[in-house]
Amino acid sequence: MNFKSLLEKCALIVGSLLFCFVIFEFIVFKYILNTSDNIPNVSINNIVRFEPNTKARLYEPDGTSQTIEINAQGWNSTKKSYKEEKTEGTMRIAVIGDSYVQASAVNVPEAFAEVIEQELNKKGQKTEVYRFGIDGAPLTQYLYMLRNEVLKYKPEIVVVQLIHNDFDESYRFLYGRYSSSFMKVNLEGDSIKEVNPAPYKPGWVDTFKQYRTFRYIYYQTGLSVYIRRLINLTKGEEETTKAPKHGFVQSAIDVRNITELDKIRKATNYTLSEIKKLSEKHKFKLLVTMDTVREAVYTGNPIEEYEANQLNIIAKEATDKLNIPFLDLKNSLTKHYKENKKKFEFPWDWHWNKLGNEVVGKAIAKDIELQFLK
Repeated sequence: MNFKSLLEKCALIVGSLLFCFVIFEFIVFKYILNTSDNIPNVSINNIVRFEPNTKARLYEPDGTSQTIEINAQGWNSTKKSYKEEKTEGTMRIAVIGDSYVQASAVNVPEAFAEVIEQELNKKGQKTEVYRFGIDGAPLTQYLYMLRNEVLKYKPEIVVVQLIHNDFDESYRFLYGRYSSSFMKVNLEGDSIKEVNPAPYKPGWVDTFKQYRTFRYIYYQTGLSVYIRRLINLTKGEEETTKAPKHGFVQSAIDVRNITELDKIRKATNYTLSEIKKLSEKHKFKLLVTMDTVREAVYTGNPIEEYEANQLNIIAKEATDKLNIPFLDLKNSLTKHYKENKKKFEFPWDWHWNKLGNEVVGKAIAKDIELQFLK
């Protein structure tokens, strides 16, 4: 085969691929197959969030969809804009967290933060809930968000929602689209040093996400889920030790990443103590809530058998020491599951579904009422 013939074949292949891409991008995934919208991330006041004043329809692998609405400040919320001035007679609650608070897997009014607001208003306590959630954020970023974003709204109550990946990621630097744009703590040496977020800059993934073809193949086929599972099962050095009784992946985390319990405890104690100082200085009430090991809820196995539960224990110990109210969602989720046998997440994703958000929101609203309103 001569060079000219090879060049012609390559040109034919490239041309065919471009033609197929144009067909899929501008016809198939625009008019025939529903494709999720793209909402870019931005950094405002050095805090990663979403492009303000945007709206998107997101489609799941099973064909269902939901709408998220990003407000003027860049947060998914039923509130079109967060006002700094307060309404007389209305209690303001701020909920801080990661993708569980972001709650883009359910329609905006179905998120647990909105359920808290609905429940308290139904009981006669006029309430507004502002939520500050961005996927991937660890506990240390919650502190940063509280200092630099939440405090200006002067909430009476701040709810910090913990998930099992919040702990080690507070000091471990991860490869990701904007994981380095979260505050971390450096635990080397005797003192703890805060590492401020690096400025967020869009990367190659953000470029690909602009294309319908990529969004459909990567997200709606479930490919992203399988890739994450594959990474969880294969990352790190070769495993020669026996897997834990309930596997390496529990509560959607790789339990091999939570073996440094002393470091996790140190980072957790420091971060929660700083949050507690802010609550005392700025006169707001503080509640820390945490997801449970849902595998134990569904199987009925003792929760102590799950390595992931060590994080719940660490959070409870830290909040007890600091005299911070702590709500482990274990009892509420277990009770509901025993009565209804319905799971709280999606078959393809560990985030809370509509039912999970409802149960969690009602449990937190009840605890707020018991802790602060009686």
